Amino acid sequence: MLGKATDVVFWLIVVAAALYLLRWFLVFTTYDVFRTPTGSMTPTILPGDKGYINKWKLGGRVFDFYAAAEGKPFNVRRLPGYGRLERGDVIVFNAPFIEKWDSIAMNMRLYYCKRAVAVAGDTLEIRGGFYRVRGDDRVFGNKHEQESMVRIVTDIIRNTPDSVKPPRWTTVAPRDSLIQWTILEMGPLVIPKEGMAVEIDRRNYLLYRKYIEWETGSKIEWRDKSAWIGGKRLFRYTFKEDYCFAAGDHTIDSQDSRYWGLLPEKFIVGVCPFIYKSEKGMRWL
Repeated sequence: MLGKATDVVFWLIVVAAALYLLRWFLVFTTYDVFRTPTGSMTPTILPGDKGYINKWKLGGRVFDFYAAAEGKPFNVRRLPGYGRLERGDVIVFNAPFIEKWDSIAMNMRLYYCKRAVAVAGDTLEIRGGFYRVRGDDRVFGNKHEQESMVRIVTDIIRNTPDSVKPPRWTTVAPRDSLIQWTILEMGPLVIPKEGMAVEIDRRNYLLYRKYIEWETGSKIEWRDKSAWIGGKRLFRYTFKEDYCFAAGDHTIDSQDSRYWGLLPEKFIVGVCPFIYKSEKGMRWL
């Protein structure tokens, strides 16, 4: 009898351990949940809402978590997924910076929830405060919030004396006299795609410098009217990664790609198809 009881206990432990490992395998590769602490996605997602993260669509990420947390070099690979990132997807991702916005790094301590308003290969423009993608007639994000932002920013600029610069948050990256983009008028900006090549003139140097540095691990600088990397002139560059433009629906108050730049798709945890707990009730996004 004692032997049979021991066998039962053994197999119960084995089954419990297997279920525990299965749960964590599913969490890392297929799904997860999140709680949004800020209002950057209102009214689509409210502060405190809890949402479901679908990792299957893009494929679960596999990487050395400890190396990433310690700031050591690491590679991110994805398991096979059933789809691709689409314009309008709500995504949860690691912030693409640690402290400053002038370089790319996957932040393991900071996660954002935003909307992918443009994906790899798209040409993005903000015209009159509205997000547009060339070849697509839709306005991406929350149109009502964009209309509200236009009214607020227009009033601020109208009431700001010519001798005083508008608030810094009304200008967007890269802040340079050659480009001079604002949250009302921005672009055109081509979102890099794996295999896409660009000529490295002064404008593209300003737009893509930190992404090239992240992909190559080398510093790039502008001198003698040319881009230089590793002691050689860089006339043309072919991207190795896909990127997207991530923005909050509450456009007047969202730290997003307008300020810190483009998001490498590798940093995306997954897409959020629905909110499962909220004062507004369960709903699809």
